[in-house]
Amino acid sequence: MQSSANLQKARRFRFLRAVFWLGLTAFGGPQMHLPYFKRRLVDKLRFLSQEELIEINAFCSLLPGPSTTQTITSIGLKIGGVSLAIQTLILWALPGALIMGALALSPSFLGAQQLEFLATMVVGFLVFAVWSMSKWLKPSAVTWVIFILTGAVGFFWRSPFFFPIGVIIAAIASARFGNFQTTQSVRVNKSEIKWKNLSLIFLIFFIVGGTGLGLSNYAKNNKWLKPVVFFENTYRMGAISFGGGNVLAAMTAEQYVHHTNRMEMKELNTGLGMIQATPGPNYNLAVFTNAVAMKNAQYQLPGQVLGAIIGWISVFLPGLLFVLFAYPIWEKLRNWRVVQQTIPGIFAVSVGFILTAALIFGFDLWNNLQVSKFNQWEIHLAVLLFTILALASKKIPTPLIVLITLVVGWFFT
Repeated sequence: MQSSANLQKARRFRFLRAVFWLGLTAFGGPQMHLPYFKRRLVDKLRFLSQEELIEINAFCSLLPGPSTTQTITSIGLKIGGVSLAIQTLILWALPGALIMGALALSPSFLGAQQLEFLATMVVGFLVFAVWSMSKWLKPSAVTWVIFILTGAVGFFWRSPFFFPIGVIIAAIASARFGNFQTTQSVRVNKSEIKWKNLSLIFLIFFIVGGTGLGLSNYAKNNKWLKPVVFFENTYRMGAISFGGGNVLAAMTAEQYVHHTNRMEMKELNTGLGMIQATPGPNYNLAVFTNAVAMKNAQYQLPGQVLGAIIGWISVFLPGLLFVLFAYPIWEKLRNWRVVQQTIPGIFAVSVGFILTAALIFGFDLWNNLQVSKFNQWEIHLAVLLFTILALASKKIPTPLIVLITLVVGWFFT
């Protein structure tokens, strides 16, 4: 018995060490994370099979939040239970969070003129994401209509409520009109489904959301309430952000730049540019944005550090809760035909959200170029094309793309 316990403890340690190494080295965003997971956790260390990795990722793709973060957290849950799942999330997300927090707290970084072309690079990343992910849409008029309408409506209706509403409408449309090929439906005993797990998630969401909504009107005149409101805003975005980091970026632009003026678009673009050069999940953007928002709210260094911590906890907490509470329900529901029919529509609306982000950031970039004192549109166009072609080639690492963009900024500003 003692030997078995020691072996299990050693296995857990090896897994956590592998996760931390992935957190330090997994550059490239969610499109590159799965290959990293496969190479280290499947091929090298054999913690699970390739089929298990694909199945877990399919489940996490249905949830709001950072899908690859939820994937590696679910692997930890499968191997060692709740405790290991939480440790997995921390070690995976911590290295990138520390980098983004340090950048946000730097007194000179945000004002550096070398960041002039990062906004253009961000648009390039978004354009490439739309192009590459649209190829995975089901070949159906329903999915393409959902994709295009979501992108267009999201651009004109810049409300945080559009995102959950869009997901619900897309799921209904996909199930009703999609007529997609599915596997054979299996009869499920409804009494076996523990709905109380899902109810608990919604209860936490409404408690946090209600608290933030009730205090938001008082936060303008009460400085100490701002961290609470920031926590609620970021938690809400993490809880309803289908589509990954690009969707979170679009929601952050609406919530922190356009709706509340907590930060400038230039500051957000800086964070979006640097998140491409850091390892781990793109949701670490929330660490940067909340620290900058606290700085702009005239908080000193301790308050800015608190903002970074608030951003980190609040953006990942909803995804963790979904993994812990929704997986048992998914195990029961995944064989229902109606559930399978909704998946293409949900994916289509997720890609549509990325199109919304590309349109929003592209439009803001165009407006900024009109009033820019540099107005070097040829260089901006070159940076945009270089970013897209470099990503398409799959031969240039994303940190190198960011570095080249910074060098261009150093030469031409």
